[in-house]
Amino acid sequence: MTTMRAARLHDLLDLRVETLPIPEPGPRDLLVRIEACGICPTDVRKYRIGVNDGEYPFNPGHEWVGRIESLGSGVHGWRVGQRVYGDTYAGYAEYAVLSTDRQRWSYGPLLVDEHVPTDRAVFIEPLADCLHAVHDQARVEAGERVAVVGAGQMGLQLAAVAVLASADVHVVEPDVERRERARAVGARSVSGADDWPATVRAWSDGQGANVVILSVGNSDLIAPAIEALAHHGRLVLFAGFGDRGQATVDANRIHYKELTITGSEWIGVPPAEQRGRYEQAHRLLSDGRLPLESLVTAHCGLDGVRDAFDDVIAMRTLKTVLIPGGAP
Repeated sequence: MTTMRAARLHDLLDLRVETLPIPEPGPRDLLVRIEACGICPTDVRKYRIGVNDGEYPFNPGHEWVGRIESLGSGVHGWRVGQRVYGDTYAGYAEYAVLSTDRQRWSYGPLLVDEHVPTDRAVFIEPLADCLHAVHDQARVEAGERVAVVGAGQMGLQLAAVAVLASADVHVVEPDVERRERARAVGARSVSGADDWPATVRAWSDGQGANVVILSVGNSDLIAPAIEALAHHGRLVLFAGFGDRGQATVDANRIHYKELTITGSEWIGVPPAEQRGRYEQAHRLLSDGRLPLESLVTAHCGLDGVRDAFDDVIAMRTLKTVLIPGGAP
C-alpha cells in the first residue's frame, strides 16, 4: 500500500478527507501508523476561524498515539512495533512522520506503555498541559481553594489535577450532567453559571478563590473571574480566546488586591516545551490514578470528523476520539 487517507483543513469551514501518498520517513524520522487521535477544541477553533501557526492544507490533529511502522536512516534506540505518542500536527491521518531530532520537536517521541488503553493514551498531551497550568502557572498548594470555570473535557482534567494536588476544588458549569462529572473527578463543590463569582465567594466563606482557572475561551469571563479571586489570588487563562481576545477589566481591583493574571499554553513545542510534564502525565495515566477514558463520549472515523466538530460546537459530546482506520 502506498496511499493513505487523511482529513485536512483547506480554508475556513473547509475540511476534506483526501487520499495522499504515505509519507516517507526522512533521516532520524519514524513512520507511525496512527491508532487514535483525540479531537481537541483547538482543532475546532482552527476549523472555524482559521490557522495561525501553519499553512493550508493543514492537518490539526496533535493528540495521537500509534505504532512505529518503519525507521528512517540514522534512527537509533527505536524499533518497529513500539507504541509512541505524537504531539505534532498530523494526527488526522492513517500514517504520520514523527521526528526523533530534538531540535525539530521538543525531546522526540514518547514511548507509551502497552497496557494503557488507547482512549486513555490520547490524553497525554492535554493532561500535560493541565499539569503545567495547575502546578507551574497557578502554583496550586495543598489546601488552597481552586475554582475551575467550565467543565468541558479540559476543565474536568484541570479539576482532577487540582484535586490530586490536594486543593479544595469548585467547578462552575451551566450543564447539569457536566457538573456531575466534575463531582466524579473529585470536585467538592459545583455550581451553575448564574452569578458564579458570588457563589465562589460563598463557597470560600467570603474570602474568594486562591486560584481561578478559566477553561472557556470567552474573554467576557475574565472580569467576573477577577471578581471571584481572594486577596493575592491568581487567575490562569488556560483556554485560547481565538477571535474573542479583547477584555475590559477593573485595573483597581487587580492593583489593590495584588492579583496575578497569567496565561497557560501548549507545552509541546519550543520555546514552551516541558518534557517532564509529558512524562508525569504518562505516569498518571499508566498507573491508573487518572483513568481519563471516562471522558470519552464518542468515536469517529475520518469521514466523521466534520460531524465531530459540529458536536463539539453544539456541546453534544465531551471528548471524541478519532480512529483513522475506522471507528469501532
